[in-house]
Amino acid sequence: MSWNYGDIFDAVARAAPPERPALIWRDVVVTWGEFDHRTNNMAKALIDLGLKPDARIGILCRNHPAYLEFLVAGVKARLLTVNLNYRYTADEIAYVLNDCNAEVLFYQSDFDGMLEPLRARLPGVQAWVRIENERSPEAAPEGALSYETLARTGDGKPLDITRSADDGYLLYTGGTTGKPKGVHWSTDQSRRVQLESPLIARVPQTMDEHLETVRATDSRIIPACPLMHGSGSNSAMGDLLNGGTAIILSGDRFDAVQLWREVEKHRATRVSIVGDVFAKPMLKALDDAPGAFDLTSMRAISSAGLTWSKEVKEGLLRHMPNIALVDILGASEASGLGYSVAKAGKIPETGVFDAAPLTVLIDPDTGAVMPKDRPSEGFIARSGVMANGYFGDPEKTAATYRTIDNVRYAVPGDFARWMPPNQFTLIGRGNLSINTGGEKVFPEEVEEALKLQPGVADVLVVGQPDEKWGKIVVAILKADGVFDEAQVRAGLAQTLSAYKHPKRFVLVDTVPRHESGKADYRTAIALAAETA
Repeated sequence: MSWNYGDIFDAVARAAPPERPALIWRDVVVTWGEFDHRTNNMAKALIDLGLKPDARIGILCRNHPAYLEFLVAGVKARLLTVNLNYRYTADEIAYVLNDCNAEVLFYQSDFDGMLEPLRARLPGVQAWVRIENERSPEAAPEGALSYETLARTGDGKPLDITRSADDGYLLYTGGTTGKPKGVHWSTDQSRRVQLESPLIARVPQTMDEHLETVRATDSRIIPACPLMHGSGSNSAMGDLLNGGTAIILSGDRFDAVQLWREVEKHRATRVSIVGDVFAKPMLKALDDAPGAFDLTSMRAISSAGLTWSKEVKEGLLRHMPNIALVDILGASEASGLGYSVAKAGKIPETGVFDAAPLTVLIDPDTGAVMPKDRPSEGFIARSGVMANGYFGDPEKTAATYRTIDNVRYAVPGDFARWMPPNQFTLIGRGNLSINTGGEKVFPEEVEEALKLQPGVADVLVVGQPDEKWGKIVVAILKADGVFDEAQVRAGLAQTLSAYKHPKRFVLVDTVPRHESGKADYRTAIALAAETA
């Protein structure tokens, strides 16, 4: 059957007890009955604005119930939702929304000051919807609509429309080319990937079977990473599709103590994280106060997007010996490439994954699928369920989604070593992209911004391993005359989000390049390590 998100949410709302919490944020509890009514009203309001199926709508919002209501209303109305990083500058936001030709922008009242510069940069946006922080209608600025008014206006009934298996959403990400790209997923393919999870004991074959799970579930998830990221929103949406509860953390910075307090207070059953950047402070909070939190409700912690080390897993399992730790290898372009499940007494080595049934390695020289019966090294790929490609970019789509022997494979760019019969070790993640604190930073984008600054003659940007952030951004730089770091940083602040700025500058006489002029990143990485 087709797993259309909008149809699933309509069915879940009929099966889940209306008083069951769907969303919890601070002291706000949105029950399933309220969640269904609000998202139906919002979906109808979007259609009444004249939006047609597949029209793009963006959201600029911190962690807030409106974020998940927005995603659900979007799929109910057959629209393509577009995530935006709330750390972006106006130029960066405008790039994404112009790239996908967005027609509507939802923005949190925190970003009122960006409205004027965004209007000037986004002539294609026809409607602006202001999300009130305090969940009560307010007078929106001239030319904007009130989110709360739209959510509360209407009869809350399901939309009388027929949806398609091709309905989807856009997940904006990036790669080594620097600029964000919109990965176009159908909700059917996205749901099929979710159902591959080793945490699912029984995969439903029909909607009736799925609703049996919905009626019985007591699942409550806390996404530790921001909802604006695919890891955060996808994990929350997965629980909501099962009729569970999403507990939304507040605050711009991750606080491990707050997380454990929320687990205890709301009896969370699962936490989703992004590797050691989250797991290490979580473990430290437990080590600093053994037994201070009641974590008996916990059944699992899942992670995707960054290395999760064996030592940290061991530490977490000392405090919670009865839970499962599920490490998922995936990408925005294709998830479920591999899984590593750790339990007390059985913890795999760092970076070792069990390959999913349809995962293979691609030979980096020939582009052929490599045999699984002998050790090899190559790019991780998978067939079967995956995204459609990059929205509006057939060239980049063809580079990542390759047809080999009449089979379509997603090849996100991660390099691995195959260990027969069915395991692999991750060698490199995302080619040259730098994953710092769960954020992807693309060297070329930072390099181009640095080259525009006074006193910079040439530069390469690389990632350097870091205990806290996973990796930090380092600039290997040749100065043109006097190098004024403060002035350069002030200039970068005008065009780049703060997390993209180099943590360190390494001044050199000659930036390492090959004779052809192409960057010698291997030497640059070594220079960063030598000068750490």
